[in-house]
Amino acid sequence: MNCGLPITVEIDGTEYNITNKCDYRMVLDVICALNDNEFEEFERIWNALWVFYQEEIPREHIERAIKEMFKIISYGDECEEKQENKPSLMNWEHDFRAIVAPINRVLGYEIRSVDYLHWYTFLSGYFEIGECQFSTIVSIRNKKMKGKKLDTWEQEFYKENKKMVDLPQNLTEEERKWLDADW
Repeated sequence: MNCGLPITVEIDGTEYNITNKCDYRMVLDVICALNDNEFEEFERIWNALWVFYQEEIPREHIERAIKEMFKIISYGDECEEKQENKPSLMNWEHDFRAIVAPINRVLGYEIRSVDYLHWYTFLSGYFEIGECQFSTIVSIRNKKMKGKKLDTWEQEFYKENKKMVDLPQNLTEEERKWLDADW
């Protein structure tokens, strides 16, 4: 069992450094790159690799480097194939402001003020946030997604915090233009 905080990835005997020693901000940048619908899937993965690894990865190690990157993002778990039409309950970029305060509470310090915080430490705080505004937001999203009726206080919360609760649609530029067109 490896109990350390990974800052490198070994592939076929070669060690590759993870950018910024796997600081949580870098990983969030990788996640943003992977979710950027302005690019084709291979471009998103390529951009994510470019951000994640400090060195250029040789072609023969690319496939394994991708798996290792996803494994680290997934807190050491092997990553399953993404289910395309499965709606998400959270979005790191959209929800960051709601996540920061409870993680600060759990870890006991302001995470944005430190120069370095490993992704696994950040996730450890995230997994322990408990009841907070963010958990309320996720609960409301879950009920809405499943078509369940919101309690009166949840309806009121939703009405007052719609922008916080509703996740942005991942639209391409072309889809955005079409929706914004004058009809």
